[in-house]
Amino acid sequence: MLRKPIVRVIGQSGGDLFPAWSGKGLISASFLDNDGGEADEIEFEFSISPPFPDSPAEGTKYRFLYGWSEHSLRDAGLFTYQSDRLGGDPESGYTMAITARSADFVDADKEESSEHFDDKTAGEIFRQIAARSGKSAIVHPSIENIRLPYRLRWRQSPTAFAQDLASELGGTVKYANNTLLVPRRNSGQTASGQTLPTIIIPFKDDQSFEISSEAKGKFKESSTGWFDPISGLGKFFDGTSIGSAGRYVSLHPARSEAEAELTGKAEIAEAARASVSGSFDADGDPDAMAGAPAKLQGYGASRDAADLVASSIQHTFTFDDSGGWIMSIEVANREAKA
Repeated sequence: MLRKPIVRVIGQSGGDLFPAWSGKGLISASFLDNDGGEADEIEFEFSISPPFPDSPAEGTKYRFLYGWSEHSLRDAGLFTYQSDRLGGDPESGYTMAITARSADFVDADKEESSEHFDDKTAGEIFRQIAARSGKSAIVHPSIENIRLPYRLRWRQSPTAFAQDLASELGGTVKYANNTLLVPRRNSGQTASGQTLPTIIIPFKDDQSFEISSEAKGKFKESSTGWFDPISGLGKFFDGTSIGSAGRYVSLHPARSEAEAELTGKAEIAEAARASVSGSFDADGDPDAMAGAPAKLQGYGASRDAADLVASSIQHTFTFDDSGGWIMSIEVANREAKA
């Protein structure tokens, strides 16, 4: 039996909007899954005719589920309406697109304020920040117990502060199901430390792709400055990365030698991550998640051997006679150290 992609869009009344929408010109639905730092998004595109429909009410929420027929659906989460666009011409027709962002991200960004944290672990700080928005927090084991003597949040939203702190410690921030998640960047693991299923990307001659690799970002060494209050001198913490030459120097000094080590490792890993970029179309897979390891097959020995991570996945569902489900997977370098 030919498998079919299934989409459910649960509205604020608790009912599924998809059956009604599919009869009102729904062309496509897409779900952008990011591996942290940016909000996940959904978008719905409709073919419409005058008189044109109104924009959704501010604050309208949608829950999005997807998968293949005969299998359980994956819950992508709750999303809040952000924008819509309307356009077209008499010859080609008119379309309307509705975009919604992760509701947890939207809710957490509503407040900008200041506070400070004294002698707390990273896990304690993230949980305190999450509680400001009525959320819980899960922090990767490699970040959870890092102790920070002092940290200031100055006129920042909880999300911006959490992301800045996570980045310094080698992590990133994602929200899901009313929870602040802090996975380790490029680890291929969840915030709780569980390994994500590897995404296999086989070459297919009817699917598009592009991948590039460059030496830029592949530094051999790194240096991160910090001020030693005992000696009164500025010092450097030196580390290594995946390149064969060159030294990466952090722009801003760290607060201590311990934080210089953490920040230096995070910054050099981020530079190495950017040394590979690529985009691959693949068949839809409900188990594919942003942040998971990615494995190429059939793209040449060196590329197939590359240690990659899925930095984002755009799931696109189309509903015409030739419709289906395609993933566009953005990849980056996962290799952290030579």
